[in-house]
Amino acid sequence: MVDNDIKKYENNIAKILERAVNLFYDTDLPELGEKWEKILKNYYRKRAFQ
Repeated sequence: MVDNDIKKYENNIAKILERAVNLFYDTDLPELGEKWEKILKNYYRKRAFQ
C-alpha cells in the first residue's frame, strides 16, 4: 500500500513539472521552459534508478 502511495506521489510531481514546462512555453518564456524541462528530465532519470 505504501508503495502505491509513493508511486502516486511521484507521478503527481512529474505531472506538475510537465505542466510547468508547458506553461512556460505557452506564456512565451522559453528560457524558463528549458530550465524546467531539464529539471523534469533529471527527475525522470532519478526515478528510473530507484
